[in-house]
Amino acid sequence: MPTRQVVVLALCLGALGCATTTKHDYSPFYAHPPRSILVVPVLNDTVEIQAPNMLITTVPIPLGERGYYIFPILLTDALLRDLGLPEAGLIHQLPPGKFFEHFGADAVLFITIKDWSSKYVVIQNVMVIRAQFVLIDTRTGTVLWDHTQAVQQQSGGGGGGGLGGLIAMAVVAAVDKLVAESFESQYRPLAMSLSFLAITTNNVGLPAGPYHPNHGGDRSDFPASK
Repeated sequence: MPTRQVVVLALCLGALGCATTTKHDYSPFYAHPPRSILVVPVLNDTVEIQAPNMLITTVPIPLGERGYYIFPILLTDALLRDLGLPEAGLIHQLPPGKFFEHFGADAVLFITIKDWSSKYVVIQNVMVIRAQFVLIDTRTGTVLWDHTQAVQQQSGGGGGGGLGGLIAMAVVAAVDKLVAESFESQYRPLAMSLSFLAITTNNVGLPAGPYHPNHGGDRSDFPASK
């Protein structure tokens, strides 16, 4: 019988390139270092309607672990609705100063999902998530951090050759398809990986915040341009 293999591939697709070749410039971030971050509803450029609610729930943990105060997601959403802003599209168009006015947050994090898809290539199921993270200072409107992260997961394959092997692999692919119908079980681990990679990876993520024991000690991992 074929073995079921799952591989997660992280791709750095930010405007400044991949982390292995080009580094972000953290000068704006160090000029306006945030203590508190407001994560607003996620903008969705895909057809997967469940994606925004799932992705936003994976963001507070890595942000908190990096040493930042994060406004409660559900409370933020409720307050925005009370302000007449029930949709992410409207929220993302607000001037950054409005978030300081209403929440007192140092920075606001805008997230846009660019890809959330599942494709079948021969007998493999390939799932891809790609999202852009933009952190903006609420007092000045300065972009502190802009990074696009992608993760890809492949499952299926393996097994022996010949017709028997192809049939066995086709069975694995069919099982994967059935499991993929469980949106939560398939995509949550992948979405969590995307958030952690985007926020915690050296040279592309966020420097340690004021509530992190290494605050100020990781500048070599998140350098500013000279």
